[in-house]
Amino acid sequence: MKPLASIFVILLLCSACSSHSLINQEMQTKLQGSWQSTNSPVCEANFHIVAFKNNTLEISYDEQGYISESEARKTFVYNILSAEKNLVRVQLENETRLDNKGKPVVWHLKPLRNDKYCWGRDDWPDLACTASRYKCTVSN
Repeated sequence: MKPLASIFVILLLCSACSSHSLINQEMQTKLQGSWQSTNSPVCEANFHIVAFKNNTLEISYDEQGYISESEARKTFVYNILSAEKNLVRVQLENETRLDNKGKPVVWHLKPLRNDKYCWGRDDWPDLACTASRYKCTVSN
């Protein structure tokens, strides 16, 4: 094979690898869908939808989600950094919050059951978690 053709084949293979999701199908199935802060089977006001797209995690709120009292967004896009058995490490695009070392926060999305998750952080103890979010069904 000619050197130029070899390089093309290598680049083609590498591009195929980069489109592969870092999250296994079981984890995606567990986390995708509609969620809210109250433990009710039917989604209430301002629920959010979790979706995986390539190597990003997108969370879209029916109204708006807040990362502080003054900063709200309708959609949050997180870059997936890695996945472990019980968590997904992500970093919010344009993250304004800083960890204890002054760097943008790295979040842990932790599925607790098939119908419950919480958030942790790299700079928090392993068992530390935000308030839980619960899977819900959107009514028409």
